[in-house]
Amino acid sequence: MIRVIYKNGEEDLVTPKFLDILLHLNEIDTFQRAGDWVNVCQAPLRGRSQGSYSGKERRRHHHSVLQPFAMQNQPSQHSE
Repeated sequence: MIRVIYKNGEEDLVTPKFLDILLHLNEIDTFQRAGDWVNVCQAPLRGRSQGSYSGKERRRHHHSVLQPFAMQNQPSQHSE
């Protein structure tokens, strides 16, 4: 659970998923991350950058396309 302070000053404990929702709705003033308090208005948050990334792509499955498994040419599994 993550400790948060709403914009109205109330404190709460929320799940990481609910924190993401509250951040998206702009309901949070500060939250605790790794023991330190983060001010949402001042700190950079994941997924909220305004610029584009110009470095080398390091994702392993970036735009990979998986082909459907073909069963047409498979030998029969059961004997008659």
